[in-house]
Amino acid sequence: MLFSFKYVIPATTTVKKFLATQGVSHRLFAKITAAQLVWRNGQPVKNVAVQAGDVVTFSLPAESGLTPNQGALDVVFEDDNWLVVNKPAGLTSVPGPSLPDDSVVNRAAGYLVAQGYDGPQPAVITRLDRDTVGLVLVAKHSFAQGRLDQLGVNQSVEKRYRALISGHLGHKTGTIDLPLGLAADGIHREVQADGQSAQTEYHVVAESADYSLLEIRLLTGRTHQIRAHLAHLGHPLVGDRLYGGDTHILTTQALQAYALSFTDPFTQAKRQFDLPIPEAFSRLMDQGPTPAPK
Repeated sequence: MLFSFKYVIPATTTVKKFLATQGVSHRLFAKITAAQLVWRNGQPVKNVAVQAGDVVTFSLPAESGLTPNQGALDVVFEDDNWLVVNKPAGLTSVPGPSLPDDSVVNRAAGYLVAQGYDGPQPAVITRLDRDTVGLVLVAKHSFAQGRLDQLGVNQSVEKRYRALISGHLGHKTGTIDLPLGLAADGIHREVQADGQSAQTEYHVVAESADYSLLEIRLLTGRTHQIRAHLAHLGHPLVGDRLYGGDTHILTTQALQAYALSFTDPFTQAKRQFDLPIPEAFSRLMDQGPTPAPK
């Protein structure tokens, strides 16, 4: 089974020009016509003239290069074009050198294969660090990814985060505006005068004797931005081993992408999703710290 799309032509034009208005790129059009996966009124065509009332259908070819993985996938929302999943800690968003066959996108491919799709090529739209938990938007196919790119991901997709930090910030609400660059170890990000502009907007929603719970919105999207900014202020995420967080309480960083919204380019509907606060966050806020082992 392939992903297929059907349109009724509103006015005289050509197949390519019409599909371009729907978000089919020149590259994608070349791919589907080469595979003979475009039809006008049920007949295979390439770039021919079409009239008002004609029906144009196209399918996406099966592709290779992505290994489907049948690992667990916590699907929060699904329709014909999108998946919203709740990513656990320890799972990367996309394949990497150490785990080339297991990531959110590999598991999404496995999920689609189980539904009967041939050679699916899903794409992660909103990536999270391996140990960050929470909502990830996945396009089921390249056409969905392309249509969202037409709108501009930064304009149509918004994420909000919860972070649990050690200690208390000086202000309950603010914007951390400090440039970030790659540290000498090639792994950390750190504040550097000549680094990339980075702004993190935060609001303190709760405090206990030892911790603060923040809600965060990123105004820029730098690697490790939340983690590096808060560590620079002396309040690293609880459990964040890389940035000096307290790991005897949690073994993974206390960061959750809890809210996700985007405008669906197929329907123009605004879709919004929210997750409850993780139980580990609530427990630490209620109970305070566990004594460090001696």
